[in-house]
Amino acid sequence: MTTMRTAGVLTPSREVAHHFELLGWTTGIGSVDEVDVRIGNREALVSPAIVDGAPEGAFGWRAEPERPVPSGTHPIAVSSPPGAELTTASVTVGRRPGEEPLWIGELEAPTPLKDSPGNVVMVVGWALLDSRAPSLVEVMVEGGGTVRARTRLPRPDAAEVFGDFGEAAISGFEARVPVELPPGQDRQVTLRVRYRTAGVGEWISPATTFTLSNPPADPDDAALSEELGAHTRRTLARVSVPTDPRHLLIFTHSLALGGGQLWLQELLGRLVRDHDWQATLVTETDGPLRADCEELGVGVHLTTHYRNSSVPQYEGHVGELARLAKCSGAGVALINTLGGFPAADAAIRAGIPTAWVIHESFSLPDFAYQNWGPHTPPAAVWSSWESALAETDMLLFVADATREMFLPYSKPERCRTVRYGTPMAKFGGRTRAETRWQARQFLKLEPEDTLLVNIGVVESRKGQGPLIAAMEPVRRAYPNARLSIVGYHASPYGKALAETIERDGLGDWVDLVPIQRDPTPWLHAADVFVNSSDIESLPRSILEAVCCGIPVAATDVFGAREMITDGESGWLFETGDVDAITAALLRVLDTPAQRRQDMAQAAYRKLADWLPPAGYAREYSDILSELAAKGEHCDRGSHQ
Repeated sequence: MTTMRTAGVLTPSREVAHHFELLGWTTGIGSVDEVDVRIGNREALVSPAIVDGAPEGAFGWRAEPERPVPSGTHPIAVSSPPGAELTTASVTVGRRPGEEPLWIGELEAPTPLKDSPGNVVMVVGWALLDSRAPSLVEVMVEGGGTVRARTRLPRPDAAEVFGDFGEAAISGFEARVPVELPPGQDRQVTLRVRYRTAGVGEWISPATTFTLSNPPADPDDAALSEELGAHTRRTLARVSVPTDPRHLLIFTHSLALGGGQLWLQELLGRLVRDHDWQATLVTETDGPLRADCEELGVGVHLTTHYRNSSVPQYEGHVGELARLAKCSGAGVALINTLGGFPAADAAIRAGIPTAWVIHESFSLPDFAYQNWGPHTPPAAVWSSWESALAETDMLLFVADATREMFLPYSKPERCRTVRYGTPMAKFGGRTRAETRWQARQFLKLEPEDTLLVNIGVVESRKGQGPLIAAMEPVRRAYPNARLSIVGYHASPYGKALAETIERDGLGDWVDLVPIQRDPTPWLHAADVFVNSSDIESLPRSILEAVCCGIPVAATDVFGAREMITDGESGWLFETGDVDAITAALLRVLDTPAQRRQDMAQAAYRKLADWLPPAGYAREYSDILSELAAKGEHCDRGSHQ
């Protein structure tokens, strides 16, 4: 005789959290091996349990999902081998109003009760708030203040474990928080993390306590640095080469395609063609722009990456660069980017008047950590970095905000803001109707489409991940809105963005465009330009948009408010916050087209005086000429 099997589930009377258990019973069985429970599309772990209200003789059980379950209503199916379904039910994962959002995630660094090296707190983790990546993550560090984390970073490991959570793949976040801590000292630090999404709420992590330990300086490094530096000075003293005040020696980090590189190439071309400069360029990394240099008659010397991990390596490389600099016969040197301090040091030791262009708006500890990790340059090398900033004849910045950041390292008269010019000034703050029509035809846009354009190499600091996340609510409100992100390449971050677009069904609204040497067609076709970076100095792409008569919405990063006045000549919004980006884009799209154009014209009028690249190049030529002239009449032997 076959025993009839039945089952029941005691479904919760309210929403449950991502982790939960269900109670139920099954008749006609005697062990957990004879019952299967599936929650959603996953099999649950079943164990014996006493279940009040179960029929007499029934087998009581407890079912728990092996992994957290995302928000939403999920089916429950109870069966008994060989697969006969006994009953079904459902469970809703969520929370009631007033309760904290459901959070799952992990704070991987810093590690509690363990020393973290250096003077920068590196915070790394991943998180989901009510099943989605949070809109905003803020890191609160005792002694370091509150810093907004960079969010929507790729986390394939989280996606592998939490595949049911669609945004697990982009749930990563990170932040660097510098803390005042001299070498050789330790400090116990407390950290909390706040996760927030509008309409969902916020969740604040318990305090994490750890020790920040800044290694002591090697007492022999200073003496070794002086000994090796003296050797370089003796070597340089034996070199006597006539100098040409119109010969410019340039040190840069790369000749690959990128914002800082293209800026330098544009400037270099105008200095050579319009102002009769001869130039020699030294680069750490080769790239396609070397052909441009050769076309200009600029000699290119390829060196290695600047070596600063130890005093002997640093002094050896700086000595080599200094000898190269002195033998070049250049009358003045131009250093490109903050990381070029070994080159600045070398030019100063070679006795060459030096201008140093600093595009980056990072503190030195932050910049050092992100480029060289927690084991920052040794104290003696760090001292050389600060000395180079102090001794460089002219520090040049593109934004007043960045200049203010570096004033403590130099003197006000040696710090100067020279804002970017751009060859796109030729468009005069407008795009002709025919040109716009041709560009939109080229991009296959419909007349009713509203095109948002973001231009910049796809990387986490450019904030394209949060921008894509904002497009989900934006396209619901404005189905004809389109976003083109120009600067895609197949990095892990780029691939994660492409997967996000596919997973969220945004392919008809968001387009990832490979890096373009000339992105002008996208600007000519655009209705709005969007800058979503979380760190910049003076985003050159904003200037290009203004030159084409495109209204701008931008994160309020360094230099942005020196170009855009919120609500008058564009729109500004907070960095690192998907909700802020969403609100800004909706605000822009709510604005009538004519009003948007009026604001674009207001932006052009504000910036018109310094947009022409000819004036920008002339200002650089004047600065370099003045430095070269001083070098001819001043004794710089103290640097040799």
